[in-house]
Amino acid sequence: MAMDLWGFKDIRDLKKNISDYPETILKEQIAALGDKTGFVLYGKPLYMRVKNMEIEYGAATIFNVIVPALDNYNKTLLIMYSNFEGNYPVAISVGKSFAEDMEDFCPQYKCDNLDEFKNTLKDILCSDEVMEVIRTLYSKANMIGNE
Repeated sequence: MAMDLWGFKDIRDLKKNISDYPETILKEQIAALGDKTGFVLYGKPLYMRVKNMEIEYGAATIFNVIVPALDNYNKTLLIMYSNFEGNYPVAISVGKSFAEDMEDFCPQYKCDNLDEFKNTLKDILCSDEVMEVIRTLYSKANMIGNE
């Protein structure tokens, strides 16, 4: 067998070591939306490369809420901006589309470490703005689903 000098054993070991990365945490929250609503609503991530050279981030993770009962209506909850080769800083926009951000990049939040990111994400997901979107979409989907 060839010599293995890598710093991880296998994919399970690699996955275990990325559990505190922003993308992993956001992916968990996206998945939790479906679980918490019985998939009346569910989250779907969309990854985009940032091509605007004036923006200091290279990647965008878009958190869309999908509503199957409303012809798969989707609403962007937030967009997390990051760089490919580092975990921090990340920037987060809420209530804006990717196109709007590319024209006028002014994210509401910037996180420089894990604790800031987790606290910010919790504040966003518990905010009146986000909760009103979730409640409204759930109500409309629930009404259609009970015909």
